[in-house]
Amino acid sequence: MDPYELAYKWALRNAWEHGEAREGPVMGKVLAEAPELRERIEEVRRAVREAVDRVNRMGREEIEEEMKKYQYELERRERKGLPELPGVSGRVRMRFAPEPGGYIHLGNLRAAMVNHLYVEKYGGEFILRYEDTNPEKAKLPYYEAIKEDLEAVGIKIHEIYYQSDRFDIYYEYGRRLVEEGKAYFTFCSPEDLRERRKRGEACPEREKDPEWHMEVWDKIFEGEYSEGEVVLLLKTDPAHPNPALREPAIFRIIDSIPHPRTGYKYRFYPLFNFSNALDDSLMNITHVIRGKDHENNGKIQGIIREYLGLRGPVVITHGRIRVEGGYPLGKRYIREGIRKGELEGWEDVKVPTVRSLLIRGILPETLREYFAEIGMKAADIVVDWDKIYAINRKHLDPRARRIFFVEDPVRIEIDGEREVEIPWHPEKDMGYRVYRVKGAVWISGRDYGEGKTVRLKYLGDFVLRDGKGEYLGDEKIDPKIQWVPDLKPIYTVVKTPEGELRGYSELWAQTLQEGEIVQLERVGFARVVKNQGDFLLLAYAHP
Repeated sequence: MDPYELAYKWALRNAWEHGEAREGPVMGKVLAEAPELRERIEEVRRAVREAVDRVNRMGREEIEEEMKKYQYELERRERKGLPELPGVSGRVRMRFAPEPGGYIHLGNLRAAMVNHLYVEKYGGEFILRYEDTNPEKAKLPYYEAIKEDLEAVGIKIHEIYYQSDRFDIYYEYGRRLVEEGKAYFTFCSPEDLRERRKRGEACPEREKDPEWHMEVWDKIFEGEYSEGEVVLLLKTDPAHPNPALREPAIFRIIDSIPHPRTGYKYRFYPLFNFSNALDDSLMNITHVIRGKDHENNGKIQGIIREYLGLRGPVVITHGRIRVEGGYPLGKRYIREGIRKGELEGWEDVKVPTVRSLLIRGILPETLREYFAEIGMKAADIVVDWDKIYAINRKHLDPRARRIFFVEDPVRIEIDGEREVEIPWHPEKDMGYRVYRVKGAVWISGRDYGEGKTVRLKYLGDFVLRDGKGEYLGDEKIDPKIQWVPDLKPIYTVVKTPEGELRGYSELWAQTLQEGEIVQLERVGFARVVKNQGDFLLLAYAHP
């Protein structure tokens, strides 16, 4: 089987679907169709490289014409759009309930965006609820950062709640559980409690009368007990077949660290499942989108509501979302990277936070479209960066100005003097810039080769030799490369998830506005972070 023919076939398909062929996906398709070629892997790599390069020089119409030569088994695409919500009766109210312990990332955004899309679909209300009942994790800057990022991607927030403002409500219902004998205090140490749960045994205080437990409740508020000394447990079957449901804790004392919003005002803190169970009911949340890893939490919350006679929401369960390669989605990994100095912060282009993606130039409408398509699938999914980039490219291509940028620049002396008009966009009327080129230009180091023949885009065909470019005419030969005139080129740094690109941008790049997204010719799309005249800083989006 001819590796090049296979590579060419799949490179056409990849370019047709994503706007540009990429070696990785094409290689995967080739080896999937002909696994025996793994024994000729270097030959396959060369074939894929050549095929991708050839296809990426074609226009859309030429690609479609070439594809007619091949019989593709086109995969049936899943139906786009979100399915109907089950159990809709009256006004839909959905919540996004982050812990303010970090910036939101793609995994968080999936739930937030799908909630928003459903609220939009049904004309309902989107609730932002900060689950900040753990003073060890909540930090003040994250409250505003979360709200800013949600609004930046187009999510409309109708109501905002802080669980740290609702302690009196939690105390009211917690006290009820103690009075009715549905929760009890224990002085078992954490280690003893853990071992008893393993054995399916209750702590000895379980058998004491509710009056005794109410005395403990009052003494806690009088400050008699210290952190870690006593905990309130939900009274369930201590030998339940599911160990997660064996008398879970619902309140604990924390007096060693102040809460960022309330300081030391409170010392008896509800745990996640208790505050969550109450608020989903008391805030009239109709539907909750929950990861399947929270299945046991959902069961505990259901028991709490049952004990208190409270209504529960309709729950929709989805699989996990993960990122392969680079920094994973977990906030703890990002925190660790920041502490080690591997990351500059939550906005670093290496991490998959919403703030980072926006800085790179991933558009809000791209994220909306992507999450609308993947919805709330029950199966775990891996973030499809190629898909995100293809959607983003579709939105950016018609409106992004083109800029000449050369990495690791090499200076080339050229003969003659030329004046050229270069359009800002190859198809849209965005105007043009003019250069009078005399003496020298800069090209990317990867494009230089002794005796190599190239076309300097808009300037003409040249042969490169001894650091000079000899003009050959205007036959429009390949390869076609970008260049920067030796007219006070602008030193430029492009931050990418893999590192940095350094080089020169053309002089008229000084007109770029901070926040503008441009296409660096033959490099990719990037967003302008700083334009200081003699220095440009950009964040790389994608090819």
